[in-house]
Amino acid sequence: MLNKDLVKFRFKKSIETYDASAVIQKEMAQKLVDKILLNCGKNFDKIFEFGAGTGFLSKSILDEITFCEYYANDIIEESEYCIKNIIDNVKFLAGDIEKIEIKENFQLVISNAVMQWISDIDELLLKIKTNIVNDGYFAFTTFGEQNFKEIKETTGVSLEYLKSETLREKCEKYFEIVDFEENIQTLCFDSPVDVLKHIKYSGTNGIKTQNWTPKKLRDFDEFYKKSFSINDKVMLTYNPIYAVLKAK
Repeated sequence: MLNKDLVKFRFKKSIETYDASAVIQKEMAQKLVDKILLNCGKNFDKIFEFGAGTGFLSKSILDEITFCEYYANDIIEESEYCIKNIIDNVKFLAGDIEKIEIKENFQLVISNAVMQWISDIDELLLKIKTNIVNDGYFAFTTFGEQNFKEIKETTGVSLEYLKSETLREKCEKYFEIVDFEENIQTLCFDSPVDVLKHIKYSGTNGIKTQNWTPKKLRDFDEFYKKSFSINDKVMLTYNPIYAVLKAK
């Protein structure tokens, strides 16, 4: 089972380095806003963002979408200060989105690069549906089964990423699919150690505590270079998924 305390600890440690390291997540936030504008409009009464983090999605929303009230959530309490630096009058709800009580109803619920950390997708989808007004929208990004495939092959450690088909089927139980897209993006690094640093600084290593002995690090370096090198660089795969859903 996913250790949410470890997830929280790792993201909290990376809050100062996240913005510079999470380049894919930043691109995903902007692309999600583009999809919202295309499919849902740009004027909303109440918006709720969960897993707001340092505010990639909040910034993009503020720049391009109008709203009367903005609610934000994150498992890390310190996220409140990040979001309040972006949206002055934000109403912040700290805690695990799977556990906190949400009393309001929203025209738009959004989330960027969070759903892969959810223990029970079906339960959360149902919970969100109950907090969306009729004809409201839920727009989110997450990652598919190819995400960090190099890390899984090298260490055996990985989140249980859903296949895009499985995720789509789950969404269809509760929502109408307006837009659903999956793609593959690859980042290049000078060394396997740089890959590990990238994952650490973006907080996405909150899966399992690894004791990196000199031998384990050597073995990791050798296998990664042998398996995932192209033109003196090593690769890391991201598998973004975008979904725009409408409440039935």
